[in-house]
Amino acid sequence: MPARRTFSAVLTTLFLLLAAGCGGSSGAGASSGASLVRSDALAFVSIDSDLGSSQWQQVDDLSKKFPGRSAALAMIKRSLAKNQVDFGRDVKPALGPEVDVAVVSGATPNETSVVGLTKPHDPGKFKDLVKKLNATDTSGKPAVYREVDGWYALSDSQSAIDAVLKGNGDPLSDNSTFNDAMGKLPDEALAKAYLNGAQLGSLIQRFGRGSGLAGSSSGVEKLDFVSASLSAEDDGVRVHGAVAGPDSGKLSDGDYESKLIRGVPADALAFLSFRGGKGIDRLKTQLEANPALSGALSQVERALGVRVEDILALLRGEIALYVRPGGALPEFSMMLGTADQASALATLDKLAARLAALTHAKVTSGNEGGHAVKTLDFSRFVVRYAGLGDKILITSGLNGIGAYTASGPKLPDSADFKEARAAAGMPTSNAGFVFVDLKDSIALIEGLAGLAGSSLPPQAAENLRPLRSFTAWSAPSGKAFTFDAFLEIK
Repeated sequence: MPARRTFSAVLTTLFLLLAAGCGGSSGAGASSGASLVRSDALAFVSIDSDLGSSQWQQVDDLSKKFPGRSAALAMIKRSLAKNQVDFGRDVKPALGPEVDVAVVSGATPNETSVVGLTKPHDPGKFKDLVKKLNATDTSGKPAVYREVDGWYALSDSQSAIDAVLKGNGDPLSDNSTFNDAMGKLPDEALAKAYLNGAQLGSLIQRFGRGSGLAGSSSGVEKLDFVSASLSAEDDGVRVHGAVAGPDSGKLSDGDYESKLIRGVPADALAFLSFRGGKGIDRLKTQLEANPALSGALSQVERALGVRVEDILALLRGEIALYVRPGGALPEFSMMLGTADQASALATLDKLAARLAALTHAKVTSGNEGGHAVKTLDFSRFVVRYAGLGDKILITSGLNGIGAYTASGPKLPDSADFKEARAAAGMPTSNAGFVFVDLKDSIALIEGLAGLAGSSLPPQAAENLRPLRSFTAWSAPSGKAFTFDAFLEIK
């Protein structure tokens, strides 16, 4: 819709240009726009637009690590100039130290109302900016705005503004769920977001009635809230968030320390660990309780030659996936923690035999590092698996099993993994995590591109160099659980 596109243009301009440190202090802050929004809003996003804040200074410092910073900013400024818009003259004074976006759901998903809110330093500049952006819109439906206590609400219609503002009702800022959600986030952030679980559940149910999915349940509709923040730090950018609700505990099995990582070779480019546990139990219950799926499950079991229950049993413990450099292609491996190695291997044997029959692959037996190994040979690639005590290793690597069981350097002790974990602040014990060595992964991609006769553009390669690692994890927090994702930049 044109108004939403107009307001998006303002936000995009703000984020791209502030990243260059294009301004100075923007003065005293203002009270949150949440005080103007109705208490049952579906979503609310608050953006720090104070150019002098510590967060934007951090962004400025991080952006200087990228060689393409100056060229990108020059291109943005040229693009703005084509529309007779200048950041310092038109955008900066038109926005206050805070820019908010509020969303209220309607009778149908298509009737959702979106409104932007800001308390501009110069109301006249705000009006002029909207006028300029409307002039470039060809839809014939310009953006509209309304002033409320010095704040300006911007949307595609006055009726949408009516739907979002509180009027004589209670404000979102007094809503206990909203305050609990925002209380899970850091005080300083570039942006903070809130999603009302009850409103989301209602929206899902209305969508379900229109799409034939009514009655389906994923547990999402039972959440109290989801909140998240984006913040800049000395060594990178962090997303931190929280999820809470009566069933949020079912989304996590609690903290644990990965056992499967201990044998992963130190040259692993990526590693993911999580536990099936409650999630697998819940999935099993939902499958058994849904009569519509019973016929489909029977067909799947006949096709695979094993019971779905036996496949789910493979996934109840810790599950780990990792990637290592290989020959022509990277090596992919999966680890499965198991309390019954014999049953797990029996299930994999049945799956391997069925896949071999369907694809004309060959199944052979061998030995590697003192362990019995089965190989499923698809001619162009192989899949090998073996039981290693309380775990099963499935790998595409010809020496993947030997590398895991060997006594060489392991991932937990590698300098890159330690650096990434320290920069992100990731605890050893958590509810599951992912680690990606971006530095070495990007180098591998460049090498593979060279073997294929192509290469990354020099500018792109240079601007990927500052990316060191990506780490994400979750952890229980009372009746909620939190999650973090950290992009390390050096």
